[in-house]
Amino acid sequence: MMRKILFLLLLLAFSMALFAQPAVKSFRRLPNDMDARVAAPLTDQNGDICAIIKVVTTQTGFSFDCGLVGIVKTLQKTSEIWVYVPYGAKRISISHPQLGFMRDYMFPQPIEKATVYELVLISGTVVTTVQETIVSQWLVITPEPPDAMVYLNEKFVKNGTYQAKLKPGSYTYRVEAPKYYTEAGKIEITDAKTEVNAILKPAFGFLLITTEPEPGAKVIVDGETLDETSPCKSSPLASGSHTVQVIKDNYQPVAQKVTVRDGVTDTVKLLLTPNFADITIKTLENAEIFIDNGLKGKGSWQGRLGSGVYSIEARLYRYATAKKDIEVVIGEEQNIDLFPAPIFGSIDIITTPSGAAIKLNGKEQGKTPNTINNLQIGDYELQLTKKGYNDINKPITIAEGKTTELNEALVVSGPAGTITGKAGAEPDIKPNMKLNNDYNKYRKSKNFWLVSGLATLSAGAFSYIQSGKYYSEYQNSTTDADALHQKVKTFDTVYPICFALAGVSAFEFIIKAGKQGKAKKQTLGLTYNETGVGMVYHF
Repeated sequence: MMRKILFLLLLLAFSMALFAQPAVKSFRRLPNDMDARVAAPLTDQNGDICAIIKVVTTQTGFSFDCGLVGIVKTLQKTSEIWVYVPYGAKRISISHPQLGFMRDYMFPQPIEKATVYELVLISGTVVTTVQETIVSQWLVITPEPPDAMVYLNEKFVKNGTYQAKLKPGSYTYRVEAPKYYTEAGKIEITDAKTEVNAILKPAFGFLLITTEPEPGAKVIVDGETLDETSPCKSSPLASGSHTVQVIKDNYQPVAQKVTVRDGVTDTVKLLLTPNFADITIKTLENAEIFIDNGLKGKGSWQGRLGSGVYSIEARLYRYATAKKDIEVVIGEEQNIDLFPAPIFGSIDIITTPSGAAIKLNGKEQGKTPNTINNLQIGDYELQLTKKGYNDINKPITIAEGKTTELNEALVVSGPAGTITGKAGAEPDIKPNMKLNNDYNKYRKSKNFWLVSGLATLSAGAFSYIQSGKYYSEYQNSTTDADALHQKVKTFDTVYPICFALAGVSAFEFIIKAGKQGKAKKQTLGLTYNETGVGMVYHF
């Protein structure tokens, strides 16, 4: 008998437990319900319109789970709960802290986009037990700035917004932050929520710093250099007295005491006193301008110099360097003309026989013997010509303050096809191997000097172009002038050397070409050895 009673009790308990768990009474699609599409649509994370499952129940506090696809949102409505789910959901789990759990209810039909479904839920009821609670109310303190420190009854409670439930009564609060004035007061907690908006007044201001007559000065506030040059705005400065200093090249440093006001941006205008004079130097187009042995430019230069004495030079090849010392006085503009004078020499040209026409660099200079004065120093190409004699072409160099002497013997040039010697003699042609070897040697040497000359001439031209390019950049530069100046000096050193080497190569080329031509004529000659008299046939 006892076993039957125990069995019935267990069966009753099991039945009550089954009844208490949530269960689905019915599930259907509501084709005429437009809430999901029109009235209250929501999109999932993929941008698709969700379906709504309207769970019909009089109870609240349910939680829903659709597995990996997730729940987008739930809304508690009167007598039903709207559950927004992505389309394609397969199942749903429903749980309640008091009423139990229903796991993985499989939907009997596919869940489509923007479609409404009804799920009627069967569940137990929640019995509410009224328990005794402590009377309290919310206090919310919102500070500005948002990271200000909040104190309650002189105890630190929070950085930023403070929210807590407190018993009714009187409380003191304090809100403070660096560079702001502290706000404090008393509050009463009653039967309603209390909110305090603590907006702190700034105990700081800003400075807008400008300089005249020029911007771009370094700005120092209270010994700390700002990241920007003038004009610029400072970071927040505590209200009160501060020292502002500005520094700029070619100007006297300026310092000034200023007062920063609460929450105000004050403009500070500092006047710079010049510590320079504007200097303009003009010279010949290609002449280099040096100030205290530092290259400044070519042709002309305009810039600033501080007070003092400076040595100025204008240098140009084949010209005497023009020099001048100047005294620079602050504020006094100077225009300086500095022109190098050409350097001259002379040459005496004598030929045997005399009467040869003289040309220097293609310009006629009379006939030999002749003294040519007032020739600017440097290299020239000399040409001597006289009828019946071979021409002479050679480079010469005119030196400063000297008279160069040149004495040349002209060589008779015989007419083509003429035989000098005894008529009727039979030619005994003996090839001269030495002359042939000389011819090949001079030909190779001539070609070597030709290639060398072209190579050094090309290098010199390249260096000259690069010098002009970097010099143009140097004149317009404001940041890397020293690096550009160094490049100009380097290429200005290289190209004269290259041109000089090219000149040497040209000189050697001309000499070797002349010797090759002479050897060629001798090699083509026919020597007669009759009666011991040498005779040459010239082709």
